[in-house]
Amino acid sequence: MRVLIENAESSEMMINLQHCSFDSPLAKEIGQKLNLKIGTAKHVSMKANIPMDWDLVYDLINDKKQSLPKDSSPSDTWSPELDLALEPCHKSAEYAGYLMTPILIVDGNVVHSGDVPSQVKVFFWLQHATA
Repeated sequence: MRVLIENAESSEMMINLQHCSFDSPLAKEIGQKLNLKIGTAKHVSMKANIPMDWDLVYDLINDKKQSLPKDSSPSDTWSPELDLALEPCHKSAEYAGYLMTPILIVDGNVVHSGDVPSQVKVFFWLQHATA
């Protein structure tokens, strides 16, 4: 989320940014259109029987959370290390019938899902959407 906001501010783009949880009506609608369920790494791991070190995942989240302001959003706890820990789920999500969060949709099209994209990728997608 922060990557999107930073890109929008730095380029003076007009962006309608909407955040929704995996179980929101909007997420369910998106999933239905794609014939996939919207879910988290935990949903994917359970469906695909992927053994995960959830203690490591929660430690990474909590370590990051400690360095953030109290009003931070859950998406602010994401880190490259967390992406790496969740990679087995990301790789198996589609096979398990899921579109894994986080999901970035630009102009009605899913351009990314399953991990946090680089700022360069986000800027590229946004630039092409507004061109």
